[in-house]
Amino acid sequence: MSDSDKTTLAASNFASIWKHNFAFMHCWHIMKHEPKWQDPKHITFEKSGAASGGGDNDATINLDEDNGNPGGAAEERPPGRDRSKVSKKKANSDAGSASSSEWSARMEDLTLQRISFMQEESVRKSDHFQQLACIDEKRYEEMRSHNRSLLQCEQEKTRIMVENHERDKLKEKEEEERILAIDLNACLPYQREYYQVRQEEIVAKIKARRSNTQAP
Repeated sequence: MSDSDKTTLAASNFASIWKHNFAFMHCWHIMKHEPKWQDPKHITFEKSGAASGGGDNDATINLDEDNGNPGGAAEERPPGRDRSKVSKKKANSDAGSASSSEWSARMEDLTLQRISFMQEESVRKSDHFQQLACIDEKRYEEMRSHNRSLLQCEQEKTRIMVENHERDKLKEKEEEERILAIDLNACLPYQREYYQVRQEEIVAKIKARRSNTQAP
């Protein structure tokens, strides 16, 4: 399985367990080549091979020294297998500590960036909600003002209609009183006929109104 397939499988497993995607995939692409994140089996195999090779070389060198210079001064021997393993382990530990410190610093920077982004997003949402609240309040006040204006218009219209009705009734009453007060004998023949009919209509209307008022 290739590294790309392993990364895809790991991301899929993470998403299925935590119910969201891995948010630091870009960090993994940066840190995956660091010694801290290498396959431990591969590293162990390389160390074992190096140690075995070093042991054989040490043995060969020691034999040559013993046979070639039996009576000469002892030369400084190369480090043995144990010292070589300790040195390599220390070097790997130092490299791992350095990479771990670098990784921690990068993760801290990413965390601070994420916190800063979340704070900015929170402020932006708060401002947006305040703007919406102001807009809703403004719309509510406009609606109240509009309804007040409509109510005032309807009240004014009703008042005018009542005044017109009362004025028309008053004019009609005054006209009827004027017609009833006309002396038919003093009128010309065609005027007498007209006003006589009008007087009879007025009297009939008054009688009908009285009957409706007195009816149980």
